[in-house]
Amino acid sequence: MTIDLTTAKVLTDLLRELSSELDLHYDDHDFHALSQTIETLRRAATLMTNAGHKTPEVYHHVMGRFERMTRS
Repeated sequence: MTIDLTTAKVLTDLLRELSSELDLHYDDHDFHALSQTIETLRRAATLMTNAGHKTPEVYHHVMGRFERMTRS
């Protein structure tokens, strides 16, 4: 699958903005309530990486927080 550069930029911006908002406004113990949002982020990131684009660092940070908080 290919993603044109405009679409890739918009997806990158959306991933960055939403991830930043989640990081700023949710405490670790609230992350269990974000399952659907996290799954949507994951799908968008998968589209990006499958098309050869990088995902923003803050996305990886939020995904790490989610994984740590929902692991148990």
